[in-house]
Amino acid sequence: MFRKKHILILFLGVFLSVCGGWFYTSQASNENIYLKIDKGLFYLKEVFQAISRNYVDEIDPRELSKSAIDGMLKEFDPYTVFFEDPGSQQMRMITRGRYGGVGMEIGIRNNRITVITPMEDSPAKKAGIQAGDIILKVDGQSVEGKSLEKVSNMLRGKVGTKVTIEIERTGLDKPLVIELTRDEIVLKDVTFADFIEPGTAYFRLSAFSDKAAKELKSAIRKLQAKGTIERVILDLRGNPGGLLTSAVEIANIFLPPGELVVSTRGFHEEENKFFTQEMPLLPTQPLVVLVNQSSASASEIVSGAIQDLDRGVLVGTETFGKGLVQKVFPIDKVSQAYLKITTAKYYIPSGRSIQKEDYKKNTRLFVNLSDSVEYNQKIDYYTKNGRIVHGGGGIKPDINVKGKNYDAFLYHLIARGYLFMFTVDYLSRHPELKHAPQLVINEAMVKEFQDFVTSKNFDYQAEGEDELTSFLEIARKNKYDPDIQDLVTVALQKLRADKSHQFERHHDLIAQFLEAEFAEQIKGNTERIRVMLKYDEQLKKALTVLHNMEQYQELLAIRDEK
Repeated sequence: MFRKKHILILFLGVFLSVCGGWFYTSQASNENIYLKIDKGLFYLKEVFQAISRNYVDEIDPRELSKSAIDGMLKEFDPYTVFFEDPGSQQMRMITRGRYGGVGMEIGIRNNRITVITPMEDSPAKKAGIQAGDIILKVDGQSVEGKSLEKVSNMLRGKVGTKVTIEIERTGLDKPLVIELTRDEIVLKDVTFADFIEPGTAYFRLSAFSDKAAKELKSAIRKLQAKGTIERVILDLRGNPGGLLTSAVEIANIFLPPGELVVSTRGFHEEENKFFTQEMPLLPTQPLVVLVNQSSASASEIVSGAIQDLDRGVLVGTETFGKGLVQKVFPIDKVSQAYLKITTAKYYIPSGRSIQKEDYKKNTRLFVNLSDSVEYNQKIDYYTKNGRIVHGGGGIKPDINVKGKNYDAFLYHLIARGYLFMFTVDYLSRHPELKHAPQLVINEAMVKEFQDFVTSKNFDYQAEGEDELTSFLEIARKNKYDPDIQDLVTVALQKLRADKSHQFERHHDLIAQFLEAEFAEQIKGNTERIRVMLKYDEQLKKALTVLHNMEQYQELLAIRDEK
């Protein structure tokens, strides 16, 4: 164990690294800040020493210092974190787009670790994990109170190793426990690019790494070699974001040079403006951008700029609402310890911020709260053509179209991997199907799948079932009126009987899922996407808008100059 005074010096050194900017920027401010800093450091030193020397049990000073740092950072936004990264695994992930893990982006909502989106073709995606799932435990260890970085590190690890997660989802009475095998996660940015009908190009962008623009430009040129791109759909649903510079480059594919895409500013950072630089590849083609609640950060920069500059129509649901910029500062290069700090907010062309007001709860910590006006969703901002838009909580689409919500039956059916297991087994018995030009899901296959699931003794807890069961036990234990017990018993019987009809009730959706699963097993993830697009209501609305130029121009307030 390190000597305590050495640990104290290390701890104070980290704290001074965090606070160092204050010393250099406060010369023109009130000298009171120096007194406050001195007092704060004095408190930290005295408390640290008193605990280390007097606590009833032996304390590891290094862990105590880390706990103090974590406690301090909890007062800020969820993206300001201290982390140790042996081997720079996380840094390689950011710069090279590869790591060992389960493949899901997580965030904090209502102070809980929440899945923003599972990545395409990842262990998490294959296991049926979905946006909105709340992570309760990783390998039996509760994640309550842990930072995003800590939970991410718990999920990442050597390729081939296993990790067990316990998740909670709205509408389910009991948490699900799912075992995943870590794989090499390659952050491919463009996961689908093709004509989905003559003249209409569809691009799904799943991330914003440093290669995002290069991948998208390459995909566009390949399609242009096949035919004329007359209309464009850019799908940013489930895209958690990435590099700000990549967002500007992506926007530049649709916007002319010299357009402001985003600006950033913070108390310690002067305003930085980011403009388009190049001639766009798709400058005038009618454009629809698909967004949802899992479109975050860089996705919101692109969709927000497209909306503010009236370059295209947004379809889907309101985006996540992350408008904060982070930078990584090395704290200890030897042990590879880093501090990721939110240094600025970004503002899209109309001047609005889309960051949710989900931090700054400790108002005593922040000297200036005047930016609270930015979170007021009643304040009007204006697009290039004069349309009214609002900030302070995500980008609201021009046309709101809800995505599909799956009930407990479908969720458990997908999450437990029955679709995957069935298709693998089925194709092993019918290998000739792997070479068929097209696989048609017929009634016999749906029935065989139902029999397969039944053979696995599939069951799930319907909403309210646990409560009825618990109440019946209480009623029997406390000898409630027999009529009450009978009523609850009958209710349970009817609920369980109703569950037996779920396959018939969800017949069409199950057939769609089977079609998509077979497509992936035979031709890969790209073909799965192609299949699911056939049943995508948000995409259907985008196509409707693109084929109705009168509606398109009206939505963008484009005036007829004739």
